Amino acid sequence: LRINPKESNQFDLVIVRGSRVYTSNRDRPMPQTPPPFAMVLRKYLKNARMTAVRQLGFDRVLALDFDTKFGEMHLYVEVFREGNVILVDSEGIIIQPLTHAKYSGRVLKKGVEYSPPPAASDPHDFDEAALQGIFDNSDRDLVATLGGKANLGGTHANAVCSLAGYEPNLATSEVDIKKVHKALKQLLDGLANDAKGYVILKTEGEQTDEELQELANQQVDGAERDKFLQQYANEASPTLLPAHEGKAVIEFDNLCQAVDAWQGAHDAGALARREAEKLDIASPGRGFSTEVEKLERRQAQQEKALSGFAKKIEKQQMIGHTIQNNWTHVESLLAQIKESVEKNGWKETQKMAKQIPWIVSMNPADRTFMTILPDDNGEPKGMQAMLRLDETVHQNAQHFFETARKQKAKTKGATDALEETNVYLKRAKKKEVKAKESGRLSKVKRSKRLWFENHRWSMTTGGHLLVGGKDAKGNDAIVKKHLSGSDMYLHADIHGAPSCSLRASQGFVIDEHRPGHIPDDIPVFKLVDKLGDERINDEKLTE
Repeated sequence: LRINPKESNQFDLVIVRGSRVYTSNRDRPMPQTPPPFAMVLRKYLKNARMTAVRQLGFDRVLALDFDTKFGEMHLYVEVFREGNVILVDSEGIIIQPLTHAKYSGRVLKKGVEYSPPPAASDPHDFDEAALQGIFDNSDRDLVATLGGKANLGGTHANAVCSLAGYEPNLATSEVDIKKVHKALKQLLDGLANDAKGYVILKTEGEQTDEELQELANQQVDGAERDKFLQQYANEASPTLLPAHEGKAVIEFDNLCQAVDAWQGAHDAGALARREAEKLDIASPGRGFSTEVEKLERRQAQQEKALSGFAKKIEKQQMIGHTIQNNWTHVESLLAQIKESVEKNGWKETQKMAKQIPWIVSMNPADRTFMTILPDDNGEPKGMQAMLRLDETVHQNAQHFFETARKQKAKTKGATDALEETNVYLKRAKKKEVKAKESGRLSKVKRSKRLWFENHRWSMTTGGHLLVGGKDAKGNDAIVKKHLSGSDMYLHADIHGAPSCSLRASQGFVIDEHRPGHIPDDIPVFKLVDKLGDERINDEKLTE
């Protein structure tokens, strides 16, 4: 998320799901086609005002509150298990989760009410009596009890043991509760009042911590420090714990800076790694796909899709038959909900529906609701189906039969497409065999051109992009679209000379995540929107 404070420079709030959330000012290349979830966030949160950032209890859940043109919005970031990001409206209804998930006590999917995970115990609330109660009911050792039942986690549970002067594997019945409580309070007070940011380093081979600390003291912000931390960094911490004593560390003003220094370069290169992984999967070690490999992937995808069509058809037909077989139940449910909506309104009906096991969620805008159909024993444990409030039981069932019919039509089209792919694949394999026998070399062709490649362009000292029009239409495009206040306009007083824009901030830097198929002695650049040196001086103009 790009944050634009009024009195300071903009920065990014980086969310790596299930791992970390921190702020960063690094350049972050964006994909040409954003994923669907990013488009949803742009729609609802663009130009929104962030009003609050809060943690839900003592859980690893961060809530970001926004004031938007659509009303109040909330973005919940769950940083546990695989992690998730959920966009929720002012009524608490999920607009879109990054990943749909179902747990024992809650469901995360579009259209249902967001339920946070069950509240965890908060160590800040423990007094000696509460801590003694936890120890009396525990059959585990001291560190396991503090880490699990006291909700401290392994790292901080070991820290409390060290501060209290006890061995981690000691039985809880053998410790002085006052010492443990004092150590816990000391740790929590340090986290609250003295927190900074530390990257803890790990030695390699016969290297000593003192030697590593000397190397760490020589590091300055930049690419060299990123490489150094990539090699030696072991963890980031807001405070130095007893386990960190004697280890080499690099200190920062806050934890965000420490995490950014440690993992920022890795996270900023995520897009480049994903693109490289796609190329490696398509053609391991070569970085691009041959025609045969593309057709083989298409063939595998089509075969997989065909295998799933039959299951979809069967499911839709089964839902339709289940609705018809439970005609009385469905008709009664439709009538009761319709009567409640007319009498009490949608808002009140939604509240009452939470107590009904047959109803999962309701959508007032479409006048629909998601219901659980009866199983063989008449219990609400069957399949889920979306019913339309203004239609009869027969019409609702017909929707599912119609969906199955359309799916059958798709199956025929997919079968024809697979047969066509098989023909093309056979031809491509013959061509590939002939090309190998003749010794012909294959070539790599990029699938997309960058915007400036439609014009005349060059790279100047400092990596600045210089772009000029090829014709009158191109000249107009350069001036109107690619010339901002900090850029410099260049034009020769010669008939037919192009209009040029020397971009102040946009240009090229060395790409540290080079594609695997490019030799090491060939430089690789990437386009960035923020260059380190944005000054346009006489030297650059002379060039």
